[in-house]
Amino acid sequence: NLDMLKLRVSYGESGNLAGDPFQYMSGYEMSSNSAYFGDPTTGIYETKQSNPFITWERAKKFDVGIDGVLWRGLLSFSVDYFYDKRDNMLMSPKVTVPLEYGIELRDVNGGKMSNQGIEIMLSSTHTFPNKMQLDLSGNFTYVHNKLLETYETSSTYNNPNRRLTGRSFETQFGYKSLGYYTADDFNADGSLKPGIASIRDAKVQPGDIKYADLYGPDGVPDGVIDSYDNTVIGRPKNSPQIIYGFTPTLSWKGFDLNMLFQGAAMNDIYLEGTMAHPFESQGSATKLQYEDHWTPENTDAKYPRVYNAPVDHNKVTSSHWMRNAAYLRLKSLELGYTLPEQITAKAGMSRVRFYFAGQNLWTWTPFMDEKIDPEAGNTDGRYYYQQQAFSFGLNVTFK
Repeated sequence: NLDMLKLRVSYGESGNLAGDPFQYMSGYEMSSNSAYFGDPTTGIYETKQSNPFITWERAKKFDVGIDGVLWRGLLSFSVDYFYDKRDNMLMSPKVTVPLEYGIELRDVNGGKMSNQGIEIMLSSTHTFPNKMQLDLSGNFTYVHNKLLETYETSSTYNNPNRRLTGRSFETQFGYKSLGYYTADDFNADGSLKPGIASIRDAKVQPGDIKYADLYGPDGVPDGVIDSYDNTVIGRPKNSPQIIYGFTPTLSWKGFDLNMLFQGAAMNDIYLEGTMAHPFESQGSATKLQYEDHWTPENTDAKYPRVYNAPVDHNKVTSSHWMRNAAYLRLKSLELGYTLPEQITAKAGMSRVRFYFAGQNLWTWTPFMDEKIDPEAGNTDGRYYYQQQAFSFGLNVTFK
């Protein structure tokens, strides 16, 4: 049975001043020891050229939604589709000015981007014949944006692998990893065999990361791995396209259980620093790097051949270090028991409840062995993990 159904439609426009403030003005900073005429003097210099025509970004927003209740509250739902188009986005112009120009250029209103998605919220309440009550609510959001206009040079726009226009904002680019160089890729003198792409300005060996030769100055593979071979290797960083959560609540004969699950999907993170490269910055190596690096006996390893310090051609941005950051986490749980009223009334109390609560009790990700927190926002391993917390308590209410 349909108890309630409501349609919602909205449209609006909003402004947003992004980027650094005061870009319409010239900025100056102090400079000590700017000139010597007997004694050093203090001077000032202009930091960035002003942009007197700068204005706010403008977004046109549209939303259509449906709310409903079915079967006497057994199922309630709210579904929204939204679309907005942002004009006048503040971006740094891709213009190279001579060193003699002396100052940097300000942002300009030169970008356009669309953003659309769907939001779903569901809830249900049901009481079973044995008086057990179950409440369940959940939410799901999917978003996707696209750069309609952006500043980029012909070197990226004319290369279909590197083009920014038409892709999501902050899409991650790099080399496509093909695994590792093997001994069969080399001649007896250590040179690469014909047909095996080399890496510009690098002497590679078996166990180094091997990259795909996708493009060259003439639009075809040229046998050399360089900037022309960059391609999409991951979704926008720190921007999951799907976020979701659900909250089951159960109560029965004085017992109550409350849980909160949260998660994300369609989200990629890039390993760097000490999480990816052993002995980075004269540091140490993780246990996993020690146990699973390339050797002639372990050619399918997670990490390349180990050097006494990371080498540049294994550190370049590539799909080898990209990780699927989908996760599901039991964020919180609380289990309680309330004493029967006839017992508490005799003691002059109206309610007595014992409880156990915990936070961050369980997490699943596709890369459990690498011990990465998908919510950290930092992928070099230099952060505090979210801590598990446990507590026990007693709530007493007197009459």
